[in-house]
Amino acid sequence: MATSFATINGYRLRYRLQGAGELAVFGHGVMGSIEQIDEHHPALTALHGRIRLLVYDARGHGQSDGPTDSAHYTWESLGRDMSAFIDHAGETRAILGGGSMGAATALWVAIEQPERAKALVLVMPPPLGLATVRELAEKQALQLLEMLAAAVKNFGIEKTVELARQFPGFAATPEEADARAAWLLGQNPLTLAYAIDGLIDSAFHDPECYRAIRVPVLVIAHEGDGLHPARAAHLLKQNIPDCTLAVAPDPGYWRAHPGEFLAEVTAFLDRVAG
Repeated sequence: MATSFATINGYRLRYRLQGAGELAVFGHGVMGSIEQIDEHHPALTALHGRIRLLVYDARGHGQSDGPTDSAHYTWESLGRDMSAFIDHAGETRAILGGGSMGAATALWVAIEQPERAKALVLVMPPPLGLATVRELAEKQALQLLEMLAAAVKNFGIEKTVELARQFPGFAATPEEADARAAWLLGQNPLTLAYAIDGLIDSAFHDPECYRAIRVPVLVIAHEGDGLHPARAAHLLKQNIPDCTLAVAPDPGYWRAHPGEFLAEVTAFLDRVAG
């Protein structure tokens, strides 16, 4: 499917806009890209008949450009990029969401620019809390990210893929390892390490701020994931006034049951989309 490029806050970012109806902007996770969204959330393509879906490579990821300074990879900088894509699509407000990093990005917009968000779809939120990913994530999951950032800086992207395949926890199956290797090889080798370093040390909002979110929110999560703990999903449910929560029993559940994922999102859109 064809993609385009737009200058967003000074950087050339790749995006794809398809479908008809209400605008929805959806972001991927760290080390991800448009292709990661397609692979992890194939059910989203079934929604093109009812929403106009914009997906994009975040700054420093995939085929997008980005700064070579970790200080410019924060939830605020990513949130401002997501917000700017609403303008690029010719709208002032949209359904916002994403997986992992994309979920935290959408949360930033909903809190800091509430007039931009009509609703939120947050998939596998990261370890939210009054701290940073470095302080909140499980040790083994964090070590993988830190190793990848250091390896990219010192050895380049191709050697990093070789090393990552040998790291415990990189993937559960050979097929998953191949998919994750493909994501890494599709990344911008000049900026990926800075993006990882910056986001690990970027602080989340105080969870009390979630109480100010006045739009409907859908949170889709799963158990058994050190970088995307179900604890974070329950934290959102406890603090956001209008929040629907769906938690699967294991990390592979939603990929193995795309129809159930689609049903959750479709039911939510029935309620919030015009």
